[in-house]
Amino acid sequence: LPRMLKIARSDLLVAQFWHIPWPNREVFRVCPWQEEILDGLLGNDLLSFHIQYHCNNFLDTVDRAIEAKVDMEHFSVTRGGRMTKVRPHPISIDPDMVASLLPANLEREEARIRKRLRLGNARLLVGVDRVDYTKGIPERFAAVDRLLAKYPGMRGTFTLVQVGAPSRVHIPAYRQLNEDLARLADDINWRHGQLFWQPIVFLNQHHPPEELALLYRIAAGCVVSSLHDGMNLVAKEFIAAREDCQGVLVLSQFTGAARELHGALLINPYDVDGFAEALRAALRMPPEEQGQRMRRLRAEVNDNNIYRWAGMLLSEASKLVDAQQPVGETL
Repeated sequence: LPRMLKIARSDLLVAQFWHIPWPNREVFRVCPWQEEILDGLLGNDLLSFHIQYHCNNFLDTVDRAIEAKVDMEHFSVTRGGRMTKVRPHPISIDPDMVASLLPANLEREEARIRKRLRLGNARLLVGVDRVDYTKGIPERFAAVDRLLAKYPGMRGTFTLVQVGAPSRVHIPAYRQLNEDLARLADDINWRHGQLFWQPIVFLNQHHPPEELALLYRIAAGCVVSSLHDGMNLVAKEFIAAREDCQGVLVLSQFTGAARELHGALLINPYDVDGFAEALRAALRMPPEEQGQRMRRLRAEVNDNNIYRWAGMLLSEASKLVDAQQPVGETL
């Protein structure tokens, strides 16, 4: 599309934000349409990714795959006499909008949802994801399984509420993943559950934003265990909902958010034992330490919100407009 726009209007400034991670060049080589995709993206005057690592991957891919001049010092590509600037602009959220979703009567709403999900007085860990193979949900369930196997005394003390919105169920592999997760949760609940307690509540359905905000607000911790994620805005939504400055973010090191959110407990989702220990640490963290970490996280999310992201992106694009303007000409 960027190349098509440039062909139709060569005077048009085109900027694009690429939301998903850009792979390394060896992974991208398997794509049969790599040259067409790269040429299309280089129709942009500005191409933006979440983090510098993805910018570097893109520049490295271009350098090895097609005829173009790659300037690693200035992070740009020149092809056919036109330059494309490649920049990191990590996306964010509107924290005030998330906070506005919280109910006025928090205690009543918490009691309601605890009764509906049969949670009793167990402390909550919450996960909110599309059901997608990149989100690390089986690894999350495995960590809960390992935690309870290593520390049986923790049975009955917490519940992982996993909101898994169905995604791409018309594709057999995705449909199978939904079924596999339900079976895995049932197996773990059968082995570790008690008469009035289950370690995992798997909600395989869409939930309104108000319900998610409530879960964020009452949880002891939010678990984000993506295997590969450009940013992950769930982590930031959880932080925005915590006006009480409590709760612990357990965050995969393979998310773009891990570069920004210094105050989370970082985990490798493939390391089941380490993951289990991080869940235990989150559930045992003193309120004072939770407050210190959460205040730091909230400052980051409030400062670098969606409006700052949009402003930085448009500011970068406007510099390119100014650079292309002939002296004395105005838009």
